[in-house]
Amino acid sequence: MSNNNVNFKIIRDFDCGLIGTIQKLEIENLGQDAALNEWQIPVIIRYGRFITAINQNNEIIGVCQAIRCWQNKKTAFIHSFYIVDGFRGIGLGKMFLKYVAELFKSEDFDSIELTAVPENIAAVSLYKGCGFEIVKTEFDEYGRGRNRYLMKLIL
Repeated sequence: MSNNNVNFKIIRDFDCGLIGTIQKLEIENLGQDAALNEWQIPVIIRYGRFITAINQNNEIIGVCQAIRCWQNKKTAFIHSFYIVDGFRGIGLGKMFLKYVAELFKSEDFDSIELTAVPENIAAVSLYKGCGFEIVKTEFDEYGRGRNRYLMKLIL
């Protein structure tokens, strides 16, 4: 899919260069604690969904990593979703998230879940603007004081 010189691509294969690029983006956009490493990235690519937004210069400017929920196999769980700094605030996140939702819907999922830091107003607003609702607050989800909203979109 292409829109405004941005292509969305499901990554199905990889090499060490791609893994290195993604690792760097993970750290820059999620921080060292939340970033996937060189062991986890190939697992998501092979066994989950790893989707990128790529600009006209063939640079990755957005990433979405998702897995299937074991408790409800019709639910996709987005582990990570981000737009690279410098490309935020121009509607790309909304366009990318809508693409992801349509992709999962076409793959017969009936819902998408994700978690968001309550203080990340921009992310929570993006998700709400795309139809996600806050289901509950997960207290101490990633350690003491690291609370997360569990958000859900019905497809």
